[in-house]
Amino acid sequence: MVAETMEGIFSMKKWKSILVGLSCLSILLAAGEIPASASDEIPEQSIIYWSMWEEDEPQAEVIREAADAYQEATGISVEIQWKGREIRSLIGPALDAGEEIDLFDDDYQRMVQEHGIYLTDLKKIAASVDYEKHVMPILLEQIERWGKDKLLTMPYQPYITGVWYNKDLWEKAGLTDEDIPETWQKLLRVCRKLKISDIGASPMACDSAYLDLLFGYQLARYVGQDQAVRIIKNDTWDQVPEALQAAEDIRTLFWTGYMSEISPAEFPEGQNQIGNEEAVMFLQGSWGPNEVMENTHCDIRWGFFPWPSVNDGVDGTEGLMAGAQGFGITDRSEKKQEAFDFAYSICTGENDMKITDAVQSVPADTENAQWPEAIAEASDYLDKMKKTYMWAAGLETADYKDGLQRELVKLTKLEETPEEFIENLSNMK
Repeated sequence: MVAETMEGIFSMKKWKSILVGLSCLSILLAAGEIPASASDEIPEQSIIYWSMWEEDEPQAEVIREAADAYQEATGISVEIQWKGREIRSLIGPALDAGEEIDLFDDDYQRMVQEHGIYLTDLKKIAASVDYEKHVMPILLEQIERWGKDKLLTMPYQPYITGVWYNKDLWEKAGLTDEDIPETWQKLLRVCRKLKISDIGASPMACDSAYLDLLFGYQLARYVGQDQAVRIIKNDTWDQVPEALQAAEDIRTLFWTGYMSEISPAEFPEGQNQIGNEEAVMFLQGSWGPNEVMENTHCDIRWGFFPWPSVNDGVDGTEGLMAGAQGFGITDRSEKKQEAFDFAYSICTGENDMKITDAVQSVPADTENAQWPEAIAEASDYLDKMKKTYMWAAGLETADYKDGLQRELVKLTKLEETPEEFIENLSNMK
């Protein structure tokens, strides 16, 4: 019977709310005794889902399996349109034009802050299955703060950002856990030790696409994220001495040779240097180690530490950039409950672990406590994280972010001074 084949993947009680008016079938579902032919009795329906994934990605395989299982259990199909990362620019115009879409996903912050006008508040639906207990508190707090106490997105595939390093090269250079840097000055000393060692690898590497992480972290360490966002919004770069200091610090990593010669590189050439043992460390989200291992076919023992604090700074290592992807259900959807139930099946339980294992990511469901080995060391820092940063500590919110990115490239390629960098940012608006 279907219920038996679905055991361990879905609790059939999750689907009861979908079958309002079909009381006999609801009883069978709740009891776990639905026969294989029962789905034929349900009127044919479908959920229209626009996905942020490409159809050949590992996440897509898990989602397809979940969609098949959902249809088998309920008779409701999930019509998936694989939009890839371009969904961020496609979804708004599509919904404005009246496109029929029930469910879509994107970065969870962008879901709330940029797409929130299209989304329904899920609090009442979520309460029926006590969904919020499955969500990491740090993520739920952000969602409700951005959404003014509304639950506008369901996070999955969470991430945290920090410095990932090759432990074998670290130890070969004579470094130990005692050398893990908690301050900027200690990070520079670690870089120097790595540079003068005989391991034949650069201390750090980076790709140009992630320069905003470096600068965003350093700026937030000096002034805190809220002040960083105010600087970005009001374009007051030249009025804040700490902004210039952060620029000088980041440039230091490049002119000293602590960053590899090809950095900032075209993604993913920089981070791949870790897998090729050409560099030891890189700053990235928790998806980074898996990307490196897949791209370079290496097997690395990974270490992790948060971006260090700075002298007289507002924030220390208790501040981490953390986030997730998120599902959102459109406010105009006539299948809100069905879309929620399908998304819930991916954000929790076995499907959550399937995504976790497929891409070596952080589990979304708080009841799934086992992190993949590659990123396991980062799990210890969750309890220590008291401040949750947005992506790049707010740099992503700048309406001149493309110009900011170009200036960061010039700064780190030593094509302009920190003073010129700040002056150019100050003239962006």
